[in-house]
Amino acid sequence: APGQVGTYRNCDLIAIVIDLSANVEEQMLICLDFLESRSLLIDSETPEHDSHGNALGKKAFCICTKSDIAKPGALESLKKFCKYPFEFVEISAMTDDGLEGLAEKLFNLLEIIRIYSKPPGKSADMTDPFTLPVGSTVMDLATTVHRQLAEKLKFARIWGTGVYDGQNTQRNHILNDKDVIELHFS
Repeated sequence: APGQVGTYRNCDLIAIVIDLSANVEEQMLICLDFLESRSLLIDSETPEHDSHGNALGKKAFCICTKSDIAKPGALESLKKFCKYPFEFVEISAMTDDGLEGLAEKLFNLLEIIRIYSKPPGKSADMTDPFTLPVGSTVMDLATTVHRQLAEKLKFARIWGTGVYDGQNTQRNHILNDKDVIELHFS
């Protein structure tokens, strides 16, 4: 379906879900056949973007469900069968095994950080962070907040990793997950 392929092209990460209690090779073969036939996975033939900057292949990983009733050796068999270096995450909805770490795993695979904004003289908004790619700077945040206003960034203060609370910081300072930033515009 063209709409479904478009959804994959615009996503950030593809999760392949495999039931460990069933035939893992057959499931993976069906999933890979669909994804490969539409050039949706990053590999030696499919880069992340074409020469015009259009999205092509995507990063993917594998969620392996029903780990509580998996056939012996199912995960090992799946890993041997799969030609891609996917991360494999075992979970069980029945026992909750692996579910606690799933959100963190997704977060790491997406390579994003959460940045909280603090209006000058007010408390930080710790409920609705900005999400930015790992390696983003104070200026990247300012541009995300308001593209035109970003050029008028006078200075910023930061609370977070490797800084003292309220420290003035440069536009090119690289942000860390859960930093709190106070932007001051002229």
